[in-house]
Amino acid sequence: MRSAAGEIRTQLTDWGFMAVEVPGIGARVEELTRGFSEACDSAAPRLSDYAYERVPQISSGGTHGFFPYLSEVPRLAAGVADPKEFIHVSGAMIADRPPGAAAVLRAFPGFGEAATGVFDTAFTLVRLFAEVIHGMLPPNAPPLELSRDAANLRVIRYRDTGGREVLAHEHSGIQLLGLQLPPNDQGLQYVLHDGTWVEPVIAHTDVVLCNVGRMLATASDGRFRPSTHRVHRPDTRPGYERLSAVLFAYPPHDARQWRITTDGHLTVLDSTWADFIADRFAGLGSTTNP
Repeated sequence: MRSAAGEIRTQLTDWGFMAVEVPGIGARVEELTRGFSEACDSAAPRLSDYAYERVPQISSGGTHGFFPYLSEVPRLAAGVADPKEFIHVSGAMIADRPPGAAAVLRAFPGFGEAATGVFDTAFTLVRLFAEVIHGMLPPNAPPLELSRDAANLRVIRYRDTGGREVLAHEHSGIQLLGLQLPPNDQGLQYVLHDGTWVEPVIAHTDVVLCNVGRMLATASDGRFRPSTHRVHRPDTRPGYERLSAVLFAYPPHDARQWRITTDGHLTVLDSTWADFIADRFAGLGSTTNP
């Protein structure tokens, strides 16, 4: 990663996202998503017993828990929920903070072991990407500190999609950095800086993509634009399912926000990154009332 820093910087400048190949990660993600799919279909224990309690869970180190099918309504979806269910496995959950947070990992041990392994690798990778990006900022820029507790691994299953072509409308993430792991099918598309939509070939590979989130775009005063992406359904046959995973990496929630201009002027704000998250979550709809 460090030896390829120049190439990664070029990718970010030209594309708006970055890519590296990590031998073996594809097979590990397949094991992870297969375990999640089996957990979703389990009747005893029931994954729904571990549904989230509130969003955002800022005080407990990141959002974690199971989000039931049709529970999330994106901003551009015109009030229609995405046909998916997903789980957030945070670093705090893996460490059982607060006590009991890791209960779902113990209830589904195969999934829990796979999730912990993929989380560890993904968090290591995203910290290396953060080192490369920090080298592109003015010399007095604060470190891009990432909190293991606040980071969360989102594992997603799209199902019962009907005739929908768009599974996830175009969006950019809240986080500082996001790491897209190899899905079981194509359909993940990005818009380049010139406005062109592209679809990187990452399904069933060992290629991971790193996204810029709105936190980094804000902290860099627009030097880095948030990576805009969407998910389309490439297969229109009945019974289609799409399995994927992404790691969202955040600074410590209680750390103060900062901004640095291209000429190196640094401003540290009174508000925290938890305030930033809460403000962005205000625009995200939910079909449930936790």
